[in-house]
Amino acid sequence: MNTLQEKINQEIDRLPLTSQKEVLDFVLFLKKRINIETDSDYLSKNPEIKQAIIDGLNTPLDECSEHLDW
Repeated sequence: MNTLQEKINQEIDRLPLTSQKEVLDFVLFLKKRINIETDSDYLSKNPEIKQAIIDGLNTPLDECSEHLDW
């Protein structure tokens, strides 16, 4: 049985190229409209979290704790 994504891809593949471009434009419009945001988008927009991640990445391993406090 085909998944929904497979069915959508099959239908799009049957369209002429100009119509496929319209489908892509519509998908991009929908994503913008519903404001799909990935976890990394969210984290990078929060300056405190972003800095904490950068600080963590720059911390040498020998300075890292082996046990979590939470």
